[in-house]
Amino acid sequence: MTQRRTTAPPRPRRSTTHAAPPDPGFVPPYPPSWVDWLTARVDRLPIPWWSFYLIVALVLEGAQVTILWREGVFAAYGVVFFQFFFPVNFVLAAFLMHALDRRAAPSLERFRPALREDARPFETLGYELTTLPRWPAVAAGLTGLAFGAFSVAILPTSMRDYPMAGLNATPTAFAFMLICFLPTLLFWFTLIYHTIHQMRTVHRIYGRETRVDLYQLQPFYSLAGLAAVTALGFAIYTYPWLTDPGVQTGTSAQVDFSLLLTFPFYLWPIVIFVWPLWGAHRALVGHKESALTEVGRRRESITTRFHRRLEREPLSGMDEFNKALATLELETAALEKVPTWPWPRAMFRNLMAAFLLPVFIWLIQYVLQKVLG
Repeated sequence: MTQRRTTAPPRPRRSTTHAAPPDPGFVPPYPPSWVDWLTARVDRLPIPWWSFYLIVALVLEGAQVTILWREGVFAAYGVVFFQFFFPVNFVLAAFLMHALDRRAAPSLERFRPALREDARPFETLGYELTTLPRWPAVAAGLTGLAFGAFSVAILPTSMRDYPMAGLNATPTAFAFMLICFLPTLLFWFTLIYHTIHQMRTVHRIYGRETRVDLYQLQPFYSLAGLAAVTALGFAIYTYPWLTDPGVQTGTSAQVDFSLLLTFPFYLWPIVIFVWPLWGAHRALVGHKESALTEVGRRRESITTRFHRRLEREPLSGMDEFNKALATLELETAALEKVPTWPWPRAMFRNLMAAFLLPVFIWLIQYVLQKVLG
């Protein structure tokens, strides 16, 4: 008796991209950037994409801890959060750009029912939402390096004397700090450009490509969720800089200098969340006002017809009139409850609390430090 061999079904291959495979006939509107080149290669690694950034961060943290421990920095300056955040913040920036691109693709897919029939091709919108143009991305990185050089040039003190919790206390620690400082500037400003590009694309989709249905708003919320995640991610990247020793323990000139350069970035998450959704807000307001105007016109028409009928046949048709008027009142009440911002209830309030509370607490500490000396 022979035993039949069974062949296991082939295991599905893990997707290596953050977006659906493009149509072979699709022509990209512009070449991809070095950021997309990096994320594409990370996606092809035989490990989860996020683990690559975790491994790089752990290696950098290990090197940082080893240097600060052997050089006696921990003993002299103590152990503070900024010592661990500084060497890996550019890894966090790269991780955020990768994560936001992966989040953008399914968000646009869920948004698809809200697109107009004459909207631009879906693949084009997806490409623009998840891919940076090549040369503007290069310019953003170079701007970051120029910003760093400018900051160092006008710094009230040299980088060796600037308060950094001991990161510049010894030659070895200072060299490692500089090694991490350069990619920080590169990735920081590239993240800013990535955010602007992606949120500008969301703004254009809402303003030019969207079909508004006041009774089916769930797809409308998809890109608003992307804007919320982007704002939250930028806040997670930016707010740890409030622990900069130059702001916490520096001289008055150092504190003022650091505040002048960095404070606008702490308010940036609010702009990230509200600005791309402004077009959606205007569209919702316009359609809501048109719908309410149409209901008012129908109410006027029914009332006029009822008055004419009442003159001919008093008290006739009262039941039909009441039912029609009640239906219009229910429709008006339903339309009045339609939100004019494309996000679920309480999302804006919760995000504003998350964005503003850390800055507000820091400002109180800063003012008290100025007043009390």
